[in-house]
Amino acid sequence: MNDYKKASAQLLRFAEMQEKAGLNTQTADTAGQGSSDDGAFGATIKKSDAYMVPANQQVSGFLDHLIIDNSLPVYVSSVDGMLLHVNEKYQELASILGDVSLSPGPVQIMNKMPAPTMQSVVQDVLASGTTVKAEENLTIHGKRYVFQGRHMPVCNARGDIIAVAGTYEDITNLTKTVEEAKQTHARFQDFARASSDWMWELNEDLKVKSLSNRFTAVVGQPAMMFIGSKLEQFGGFEENLQGKNDGLEAMKKRKPFRDQLFIIEDYNGTVQKFHLSGVPVFNRQNGEFMGYRGVGNDVSERYAQAQKAQEASMQLQDALADLTRNNIALDVAKQEAQAALKTKNEFLAAMSHELRTPLNAVIGFAESFIGQKFGDLNADYLNYAGDIHSAGKHLLSLINDILDVTQMESGTLKLQQSAVPVNDLITKVMHYVQIEAQDKEIILQASDFNQDLFAFADERRVTQILINLLNNAVKFTPEKGKVGVEVEMAQCQHIAISVWDTGIGIASEHLEKIFGKFEQVTEDFYARKQNGSGLGLHISKGLAEAMGGRLTVSSQEGQGSKFTLYLPLADDTIEDDIDFI
Repeated sequence: MNDYKKASAQLLRFAEMQEKAGLNTQTADTAGQGSSDDGAFGATIKKSDAYMVPANQQVSGFLDHLIIDNSLPVYVSSVDGMLLHVNEKYQELASILGDVSLSPGPVQIMNKMPAPTMQSVVQDVLASGTTVKAEENLTIHGKRYVFQGRHMPVCNARGDIIAVAGTYEDITNLTKTVEEAKQTHARFQDFARASSDWMWELNEDLKVKSLSNRFTAVVGQPAMMFIGSKLEQFGGFEENLQGKNDGLEAMKKRKPFRDQLFIIEDYNGTVQKFHLSGVPVFNRQNGEFMGYRGVGNDVSERYAQAQKAQEASMQLQDALADLTRNNIALDVAKQEAQAALKTKNEFLAAMSHELRTPLNAVIGFAESFIGQKFGDLNADYLNYAGDIHSAGKHLLSLINDILDVTQMESGTLKLQQSAVPVNDLITKVMHYVQIEAQDKEIILQASDFNQDLFAFADERRVTQILINLLNNAVKFTPEKGKVGVEVEMAQCQHIAISVWDTGIGIASEHLEKIFGKFEQVTEDFYARKQNGSGLGLHISKGLAEAMGGRLTVSSQEGQGSKFTLYLPLADDTIEDDIDFI
């Protein structure tokens, strides 16, 4: 009540000042009109219809006749900024705030409660003559609060502002929500600006309602040019890379769609390709269709690369088809060649057998003439018989070489491998070339080796290989030279039998060719017999490999050569089997 009296006294003083200034004077006609109060902005001073109320009475009855919303903190201030009245909500708020004031003015004590002066707020209301809204930001115990104040002028019957009333509302959560929404919107705007996608929106008639600025940057034409148009008026849907083209159909059925190819031709005639994705939009209240919203992504480069890949794929398919045709032709040619080779080999094998029979007869008769089994012959006939015998033996050697090559190429070569004593083998082949070596005064040497070594091989074929190597060594070694045989253990359970000489040697550029078929690089080449077929070393190498071995050569021109035959070592099991047989 004391506060009330103080407030009334202050208002009376303010009214007296207005009276002295002539602000409250009214005519009797005005007083007798009995019109209703002319308040403003939620606060009204009621007056009697019978007579004009003096200013001091208006002030004294001010608080009783003021209509106040007590659901919010409410204050009433005089026009000089003095706080006249507060409600319970205001008092509760003031107790929570403590020393913190909602008003920027100095704080006074009213009934033991901080009462800030409202001078700054009053000045704003007096200047505008209307309600003033302001936000107050406070920090209480380290936490931020936001209050919205509504400051309203309180007018008398003549419309003079005699006080200011106001309310405060805590809008902290609302402010946070608005700020977060602004931040979220700003983030999405940043994403939209940074993204290569452009955004579009259609109305309920499927006409363009809005296009993002990115559309202008991508297409090169102002987005406003397309507002109000349908999509198909400035572009067209076509099949995408997956062969789908259901964008328009989806929009007719009000369904979402994704990555539908949309082609736009710009003002320069350049075709640009986009993937459009969109979703239908419906009114949340009544469910009515409102249009579409979506994004567009520039995929021109992707489709260009896909086109190049498709062209490359077609070229590859054409090349593959050509290669397939060529392979088929090669297969046919190979089959024909194999058939021809088979026919040739069969012919040579048959002819070799056919030729050997009469040739053996010729050689036999020549040997009979040389031995004069049918009577004495003069020297000329004996020479003729010798020539016949030599020619027959040479011809038989050629036939045997051709037959061996034919069998190796046709895969019909038959071997009878067993444990062959190496010592007996070396002794036999050395005797075979001994006479020819003596005629040229060539020294034959055989190194010492383990007498109990056995090779797993075809004895006849190994003899053929070694005789061929020794014959070549003697043939191409000058008189009084040396030819030798060495035997030693090699790696991987093999025996190495080497034939070396001090002959003319072989040039390094010819070493890779000496095992070739019919290779005759020089007149004095190892692959060539005297008037021979040039097949000796080729056959020897093939026979060695057929028996699980190999044949190598090392040579230095003018100093001799060394041929080494590697054969598998016969193990104990094989020897036992041989003994058993």
